[in-house]
Amino acid sequence: MANAKQEALELVFKQPTFVSKVFSQKTILNTISVVSVFVVWALLVHFQVYRFSLLPSPAEVLEWGREWVTTKVFWIDTGMTTARVLVGVTAAYVIGIPLGLMIGWKKVFSDLSFPMLEILRPIPAPAYLPIAILLLPWQEASVAFIPFIDALFPVLLNTIIGVKLIDRDYFRAAQCLGSSPRQIFWHVVLPGALPSISSGCAIGMGIGWMGAVVGEMITGKWGLGYRIWESYILLRYPLIIDGMIAIGILGFASSKLIRYLTIRLVPWRKAITESLDESITK
Repeated sequence: MANAKQEALELVFKQPTFVSKVFSQKTILNTISVVSVFVVWALLVHFQVYRFSLLPSPAEVLEWGREWVTTKVFWIDTGMTTARVLVGVTAAYVIGIPLGLMIGWKKVFSDLSFPMLEILRPIPAPAYLPIAILLLPWQEASVAFIPFIDALFPVLLNTIIGVKLIDRDYFRAAQCLGSSPRQIFWHVVLPGALPSISSGCAIGMGIGWMGAVVGEMITGKWGLGYRIWESYILLRYPLIIDGMIAIGILGFASSKLIRYLTIRLVPWRKAITESLDESITK
């Protein structure tokens, strides 16, 4: 009984606390990297190195940003861009994951669809915008189509690779035990491909933000991308960088959310990721 209590206490004290997380080596190094970028940026602008004299200083950007976030325009722009990203990327998940599972699992689907997908994949997403405007009368749909295309192929290809990497012995074992195709799909194909699917979803989310900004610059009326382009035309250079920072923060937050959901859905992936991180840092 005493040993059990001692083990329980050791387990509790081994759990990372909030303070230990805040002052961990990883957090400190991450903070140093971010601060270093701003310090170098400030020095380049201050000493007018090359053409950095044309850029605003971090202090100017901070001042403009502080005023911008208090306006209704900022929150409308942020909400519009976020909504477009979520609509486009979610559509990419809904289409790309099932299609990738079928292409990776069934050779017939692979032979029918994979060659055409390989032809479409190198085409940059903005090239689809004129077609999207012609086919989709609603302007919001045409803008959301760009993050959809950008996110679709990373999700699709990662899903296909995830299925292809599943050990064939699992399929043979399931068939020997009398599993139906439906049971094989739910108990072999989908769980086996989940780690790759989660990676594709994270990549797709990041690229989706890029696509939304490009679409807003070309045809948007609201959104962070539109505001960045408008600021360039009106020579509001600090607001350009403020828009870029806002997009970066939103993209970072969405990636963190995908990572959190990945750990919940694929708990064994966390152990793999941590072991890889340790091997890289050694």
